[in-house]
Amino acid sequence: MGRPEIRGVVAMLRLLALACLFPGLAGCVSIGSDPSSASPAAGASDSTRPYLVSQLDERAADWVEGTLEGLTLREAVGQLVFPWISGAYAAEDDPELLEAFDWVDRWGIGGVAISIGTPHAYAAKLNALQERADVALLVTSDFENGGPGMRLNHSYALPTLLPQGGGTSFPPTMAFGAVGEEQEAERFARITAREARAVGVHLNFAPVLDVNSNPENPIINTRAFGESPADVARLGRAYIRGARQGGVLTTAKHFPGHGDTRVDSHLELPEVTADRTRLDQVELIPFQAAVDEGVDAVMTAHVSVPGILGPGAPPATLSPEFMTELLREEMGFSGLLFTDALSMGAITDGYGAGEVAVLALEAGADVILIPESVPAAIEAVVEAVQAGRVSRLRIDESVRRILTAKARVGLDRHRTVSLDEVTRVVGTAEHRDVANEVAARAITLPRDRDGLVPLDPEGIRRVLSITYAVPADLVAGQEFDRVLAGLVSELEAVRVGPETPGEELTELLARAASFDMVLVNAYVPPRAGAGSVALPDDVQSFVRSLGARQPTVLISLGNPYLLNALPSIGSYLVAWGDREVSQRAAARAIAGAEPIGGRLPITLPGLHERGEGLDREAIPAIVDLEDRRSDALDLIPAPDGLELQTPPIPEGVPAPGSWRTLTISPLEADPGTVGMDALALEELDAYVLSALADSVAPGAVLAIARGGKLVRLRGYGRLDWELGSPEVTPFSLYDLASLTKVVGTTTAIMILAEEGIIDLDDLVIRHLPEFSRGDARKAVVTIRDLLLHQAGLPPFRLFFEELEGSEAVRAAVFETPLEFPPRSGTEYSDIGFMTLAWVIEAVTGERLDRFLERRVFRPLGMFDTGFNPDLSERGRIAPTERATEYRPYLIIGEVHDENAHA
Repeated sequence: MGRPEIRGVVAMLRLLALACLFPGLAGCVSIGSDPSSASPAAGASDSTRPYLVSQLDERAADWVEGTLEGLTLREAVGQLVFPWISGAYAAEDDPELLEAFDWVDRWGIGGVAISIGTPHAYAAKLNALQERADVALLVTSDFENGGPGMRLNHSYALPTLLPQGGGTSFPPTMAFGAVGEEQEAERFARITAREARAVGVHLNFAPVLDVNSNPENPIINTRAFGESPADVARLGRAYIRGARQGGVLTTAKHFPGHGDTRVDSHLELPEVTADRTRLDQVELIPFQAAVDEGVDAVMTAHVSVPGILGPGAPPATLSPEFMTELLREEMGFSGLLFTDALSMGAITDGYGAGEVAVLALEAGADVILIPESVPAAIEAVVEAVQAGRVSRLRIDESVRRILTAKARVGLDRHRTVSLDEVTRVVGTAEHRDVANEVAARAITLPRDRDGLVPLDPEGIRRVLSITYAVPADLVAGQEFDRVLAGLVSELEAVRVGPETPGEELTELLARAASFDMVLVNAYVPPRAGAGSVALPDDVQSFVRSLGARQPTVLISLGNPYLLNALPSIGSYLVAWGDREVSQRAAARAIAGAEPIGGRLPITLPGLHERGEGLDREAIPAIVDLEDRRSDALDLIPAPDGLELQTPPIPEGVPAPGSWRTLTISPLEADPGTVGMDALALEELDAYVLSALADSVAPGAVLAIARGGKLVRLRGYGRLDWELGSPEVTPFSLYDLASLTKVVGTTTAIMILAEEGIIDLDDLVIRHLPEFSRGDARKAVVTIRDLLLHQAGLPPFRLFFEELEGSEAVRAAVFETPLEFPPRSGTEYSDIGFMTLAWVIEAVTGERLDRFLERRVFRPLGMFDTGFNPDLSERGRIAPTERATEYRPYLIIGEVHDENAHA
């Protein structure tokens, strides 16, 4: 038939026809196909660009001077202080929010630095603060490494890891260095700026202009564009231009350069050993370029530079030689000068919370960023002015710069944002498409001695994917393995970390021998406070042993310098980042779904030079596989002239326009080719929509096949009752619940029986010896008895009320006594089919979902049929119900049956 999707749907229909034989047990099975990516759009047009000016008009200039004149000394000092606040949702009586209100009301702060949160929480919280402020707040954040997703996304609900959605996640800054094109950096900045302004952020602490010349740098690393001063300068200028187009102020950081350091300034004071000649030739080049480009702000670095200031040099943040003499006087910078966070270890050790604020102002800073204590910082500066240590004129100079920045972003005119605008701008499909495109183009292959990349779809059948990550990185590898599983014949995924015992690594080394290919995926991104971006010694030894025994590819999803410690590895692929966008790109590149063409923006000392990178073409068969999947989502409109009868609308049901939707898959064949009446099928469309209008359901999917051809594959109505709920398409995902036994468990038993691996008359205890633990009569129960519901097991037990986890439920099932002797009656039993699933796992040595993926779903082209759907697809998953007791919330994307969920 030529299309696996058709074979899959036809096979599904045949399986569903058996459903009446086995009503009951749960699972989460979905049908559909992955959505295809739309082509990226350019960015904001003039008509939608947020307010930002280079020069103030007369009215705005008058506002600045008038506001400044009206400030008391304490109020003026308050304008210099920008504390940290959370971006998370907060009730109006939340202690953190009340403290922020106090900073605004009593201390008159000039702005805030907002951290991680969801878009609407950002906008609502910032609106509330803006409405209380006498002078509008300048809102800052660091959307620098990964764009909006650094702060507005990449959060998950626990324990389900349900993605919370939000801003667009881009790959790290160094990925743009690997692409090397100014237009991509500019586009990245423009999108980031648009999303920032939509939630109420005016100034971004980006771009990072550190030249990452030290491979051991634990905190800059992939946050930098690369190691070439000229390239960092070139891409940094492009970023500034793009951000300006999107309406956001930019910040060059971390001055005078944090790239050649070996320690994390969040923990202790790093030392830059450069003298002035070296600074002029390397570190200062990007900053001078940014000043020339008109960057709006500069952020200082908490680094010591004894080559300039001598032994025992203070942090550059507190040095007038750097902040005033070099930056302002020599380099000609006239914009806002921010300290880095004054709560960091490099600055707090040895200085009090108040004194460090005064020292920073004396050095030349305008903004006291994230002090340990807002009151202490303000009081210390006020006292310094009153004592004659700092002049009021010096305070007013900084306040004037801050007020000017506020007027440039329009805060003299309007200070709040529209919550409706958030969903129109933040995390849109066109923005996500740009992020995916850049992540794919950035993938870099420095070496591939044995020609392992991309994987040979004919020669590589079994792939072992090993994820290395710290325990706190819960999502490491999830997207990578999910995507790769759909592109290779068989994938087994395991996870190790710094806590993994040596004996487990030894066992894994032995297991790896049965695979055709091993992928070691290292998630070691630079993180504040981590202090290291290296693999532990025992893990390095493990990887070296793997590489000596098996075809192995080391994939870096973080620190790109990992190869330095593992030079014997023959194939090394760099994906730059650990977020899903980079995981997805790495999986598609390794499988051959995307070409590889990135170039190293750094040197791997002694191994590879900057600019190196192998080119690889995509594998046509893999691309064709994805094309066939994406083709299925190119929906066509309903036929012209389709007459749909409109029945009476029941009370409470949305009006016809909201439910009478119909989407058609292009996979549909002409019904006449299989002897079916097209007009009769159109009547069926009207019948289904009439049923939806009668509140039978908010939506439905209909598939009809005859003679091996699909004559109907359509979506009707909407996913939920709420107005504005997404339309149902033929590729919407539904929980098939009780049909799991037919589609999954029974099919697996049939395969194993057909292949002679089991016999239907096998005793269950042959495969599950503990099955009879709770009742000796269970020793004679067979697999056939379980299939026919003749084992004597009870129909159902409320395990979920007391137990959690498969092992606890399994133990309880083994302890469960029979209600009647085997084969003396028939009683439908969920427990029997739970037991069958464990039999399958015991016989095959793999999880039920992985066995079904490998042996049933993928061979039939059923690409979106499986357990526990990826919740990034939430927009096309239909809710199951709004539960009231066990899980008192809307059940969507998780198994409905309580025992299966437990």
